[in-house]
Amino acid sequence: MGVETSPSSDRMLRRLAGVLAAAVAGIHLYWALPVAVDQLRFGILHDPRPAAFLLATMAMLMGVLLVVQGFDPLPVYVGGILLMLVFLVGYAAWHTVLDHGAFWPGRPAHGGHSELGPIRLVVVHLQDDSLAFASKVVEAALLAVLSVLTVRELRDR
Repeated sequence: MGVETSPSSDRMLRRLAGVLAAAVAGIHLYWALPVAVDQLRFGILHDPRPAAFLLATMAMLMGVLLVVQGFDPLPVYVGGILLMLVFLVGYAAWHTVLDHGAFWPGRPAHGGHSELGPIRLVVVHLQDDSLAFASKVVEAALLAVLSVLTVRELRDR
């Protein structure tokens, strides 16, 4: 016995996904745009995240528009799931194994707190940065909503 869903509950979840996607895009835009402007102004690319976040912001907004315009939502849902996983796993990787981007030319190794262990290290970073914490909460919520929408869409095909 499966749980019956109504078109109105799907519509509500799609709207929620759109609001969450706009929130994730807004947070990334808020953080990335000033840094990207400074990078352009000074002619340096010392951090790859602003460009990546701005591209991701455009992709998220495009996904919302495609669904609103009636395009097949499944690829948008799957793309959104993958992007949220990149954001969530990427945040943890950036602050642990990637050592705050020490792989990037011109970025020194951060060091100094690897003794905390990876989970505690991510928790400490999130406690110290309310914008990052809000971003991860909204990204996780969007991941959950998109996962439900994907399962429903696959079931209904």
